[in-house]
Amino acid sequence: MTSTSVLLLRPETDDTSPADQALGAELSAGPEIEVHERRFRRDIPDDIERQLALWDGKVAGVVGAMQVAESQRLAKLAGQMQVLCFVANNNPAVWKSRNIFHIGFPTPQTTAAIADELIQKTNRRRYLMLHDSTEFQTRVAATMQARLQECGMDARAIAHRPGDPLHLRSDWKPEVIYVVFSSERKARMIIETAGETLSETPLVLGRSLLRESFLRFLKGRAGEFWFVDTNFRRERTRTDSQQQFVDVMNRNGVTIPTTNHAFGWDCMKFCATALQAAGGDPLRAIDYLESGVTLEGAGGLCSFTPDDHNGRHGSGPTILSRWNNGRFEEI
Repeated sequence: MTSTSVLLLRPETDDTSPADQALGAELSAGPEIEVHERRFRRDIPDDIERQLALWDGKVAGVVGAMQVAESQRLAKLAGQMQVLCFVANNNPAVWKSRNIFHIGFPTPQTTAAIADELIQKTNRRRYLMLHDSTEFQTRVAATMQARLQECGMDARAIAHRPGDPLHLRSDWKPEVIYVVFSSERKARMIIETAGETLSETPLVLGRSLLRESFLRFLKGRAGEFWFVDTNFRRERTRTDSQQQFVDVMNRNGVTIPTTNHAFGWDCMKFCATALQAAGGDPLRAIDYLESGVTLEGAGGLCSFTPDDHNGRHGSGPTILSRWNNGRFEEI
């Protein structure tokens, strides 16, 4: 079997998210794909461009484990190189060329799923979105607040600086706090602050924080912790594709696979499937993907059209998981 070359590109960083995505991508690749992993430096201008130039004409696909702004640059370059490209971002701004497909879970889909689970499974009405001041986190908090309010809940959002005391009105106490922070360092500070004043209030934590280092931080800590999660966590509802993903991750020492592992897995799997169907031709692979064919991966189903290169539809795979005594369970 002739293999097809795919470049796996990620930043040189201590952030675990791109590292998890890269590992998932590597473990997803079958014998028909030859993966070449390279890292770019964020402190060197145009290093993404330099890295890609070295592989122009040598690869049929690129899988990027990177932020939105970096993926936007990658989209432009993928179009110039005429290669198939996959990234895990959910922001439509990433889609700047026909060559790139982005498979992250759209924010409205995720917030709707979280709100529905909270309303259906808990007897709580007052919700506080405690969020970082970044544009993305502010948008997530606002979308979540709006969804809860549409359902008749008393939902409020506050931008908060980690380390500052948490001041709440004496006549209004939240029954659930959604910590809308991606930074593990900042989330730890929030938990330490909130733990002093609201130790009995459940904290909802984003899926980017569901990683072993953060779970170690929570060990032995008083409080109720719920995570935004993906449905491969629930054994009773796993698909065969999700079971394969979990089994492979476990065999390779990952006892708690993350959604970032799943994103990387699906990016590489979908890229490989399309290139294999197209005989290694990137442009024919794009035609294949835009035909609406349904792809199934660790993060659920995807199907693309010429007008939609995200491909996540319906209610999506988002769930809430409760972290309790070193294991996950349903709320």
